Amino acid sequence: MIEPGKLVPMEPVLKEKVQNNPDYVYQVKWDGIRIIAFVQNGAVELQTKKGRLKTQTYPELNALAELSGQPLIADGEVVAIKNGRPDFGLILKRNFTHGPKPSIPINYVIFDLLCFAGQDLRNQPLSQRLEKLSEIKPVGVSSAIDNFIDGEALFKKTEHLEWEGIVAKKLDSPYLPGKHPYWYKVKRTLVEKMTVIGYTLNQGHLASLLMAYDFGEGLQFAGAVGSGLTSHQRRLLLEILGELEKAGPVVPLKKHPNWRFVRPLIKAEVEFREWTSNLTARAPVFKKLYVGDTCFELPQY
Repeated sequence: MIEPGKLVPMEPVLKEKVQNNPDYVYQVKWDGIRIIAFVQNGAVELQTKKGRLKTQTYPELNALAELSGQPLIADGEVVAIKNGRPDFGLILKRNFTHGPKPSIPINYVIFDLLCFAGQDLRNQPLSQRLEKLSEIKPVGVSSAIDNFIDGEALFKKTEHLEWEGIVAKKLDSPYLPGKHPYWYKVKRTLVEKMTVIGYTLNQGHLASLLMAYDFGEGLQFAGAVGSGLTSHQRRLLLEILGELEKAGPVVPLKKHPNWRFVRPLIKAEVEFREWTSNLTARAPVFKKLYVGDTCFELPQY
């Protein structure tokens, strides 16, 4: 079998929209940490997407040694559930927790089978790999992923449940290393107008915008956004915001030598994955700038 830590997993490309296709199967995109499990000779070793070994982090997965009595390699996602949905912040916290009695319970959702009984399955079509996976009885905290033929309906369901999104996989696809269009993912996103309350500097250049949002009780810090800004837009924003600087923040924030605060006169449209447990935007991306209700176009170049 492949040595743990050496396997390069297959990854989906990102698309904006799902389209039903009979040549594809659709799966929930579980919001957790990718883990490849190597089971051989009654022992289990765990590898992350980037090849880091995590066997000691998830002792519950030692039960995978009883999956079938055969050596195998399974690909899946470790998730932590809170209030009926995967909680990425919770699984991150668990990922850095070690010990024989972890306080944060996990589930391991298996979505692919790469080797079984000494046979490398990666060149076989996905449909055959999933069929073989369906024959294996889950143990412990593991479960096999559910497969759907209606991707559009599945995505609407994940939106309603406020889950991360879905992955579409071509049924005849082999398992290839790295990103490949045989698989694609569609993620649920949120879009909100947030108030720009400052910016951060990196070697004198604007690195990100400090954002605030009104959840109903006045402005509250909502995180920093730098993704989506070109170098030219950063230079323009530095000039614009430099004229609006003020001594302190309009929301409770600790001062930082590389943070600058501004009067709350400008808003930014921000796309992000979700609100975290401390009410900051997760994975934010800058989209547009607003002065009042007027969209102010920032040239990209």
